[in-house]
Amino acid sequence: MTLAISTICDSISSLSVSGLTIKDLNEIPEAITGRDCPVIYPKPDGFVTNFEMVRNSFGGGSTAKMTVTYDLTYRLLGAPIGAGRGLFDSYSLMVEKVYAFIDAVLAVDTMDGLIDIVPADATAFGPVTDPAGGMFHGADVILHVMEFVN
Repeated sequence: MTLAISTICDSISSLSVSGLTIKDLNEIPEAITGRDCPVIYPKPDGFVTNFEMVRNSFGGGSTAKMTVTYDLTYRLLGAPIGAGRGLFDSYSLMVEKVYAFIDAVLAVDTMDGLIDIVPADATAFGPVTDPAGGMFHGADVILHVMEFVN
């Protein structure tokens, strides 16, 4: 049994969204500066959630057919808070990039490592932190993944 999370994250980072940098699992930044934005990356705390495995056949763990589903959470940082003239100067750009990323996921016909991927939610619109604690206008995007194993 091999889950393909690294392959899936690599496939997601290969998506093309104009004006947005999409980071792979091994590219999670420790800190972000304003010139790095807008950027989206796997959210280090709570990246994989809602893991569920259903057996589809008999057999041991290495031979039984299984359907595995889980959610991957990505954090988008649009701009540092306070970078503009007002609190919400960059809010529309941040919303635009969140939905451009979701559109790119929706447009995928096939993606290496999985059977299906669909956007599940876009949450936390507003102030969010980068891994170093810096404050940004941002949001979390949750992707629901389905893999067939064995």
